Formats: sequence, C-alpha cells, structure tokens
Amino acid sequence: MAKRKDPQRRQERRVFWFSFSLSFFVFLTAAGLLIVDYQGRKLSFGDSTPPVSLDRQADPPKLRVKAFGIEESFDGTRIDDALDFLWDFGCLPRR
Repeated sequence: MAKRKDPQRRQERRVFWFSFSLSFFVFLTAAGLLIVDYQGRKLSFGDSTPPVSLDRQADPPKLRVKAFGIEESFDGTRIDDALDFLWDFGCLPRR
C-alpha cells in the first residue's frame, strides 16, 4: 500500500522552500550590488577601500561603511564581541 503524503506537511515544505529561495535571491542581489559598487569605485576613482570594514584599532571599535555614496562610521563593539566569540567557539587562530 502506497503512502499518502500529508497535505499540511507538503504545504509547510512549500512555504519553507519559497521563503528560503526568496531570502537567498535577496541576499545574492544585495551582494551583487555591493560588488558592482566596489568595482565601479575602483575602476572610476581608483578607490580600493572595502565597502565594509571593522577598525579594531579605534576605541571603541568602529564599523566603517562606504557603499552607495554613503560614508558612515558606527560603534562596532557588539560586532567585535560576536566575532571574538565565533573565533573562540570555533578554536580558530587569530592573526
């Protein structure tokens, strides 16, 4: 006797894969826009600074964003702490 698939479970899978693929394509589009912005600045103006960088030398650490004509600095303490946690959790060597 063949198994019948539960329609509720099938609907849940369909919703999951739809939302996953939509999120993935939005992420790819945003990454593509950042890459195009960076390469355009590099070719047009010779500016090869990365679009997003974390300056750990400053106190507190600064997250610098330079993309789409925006140049801003934000407090990067929480990001720095999260990266430290990931490095410690993964037992990864630091520079």
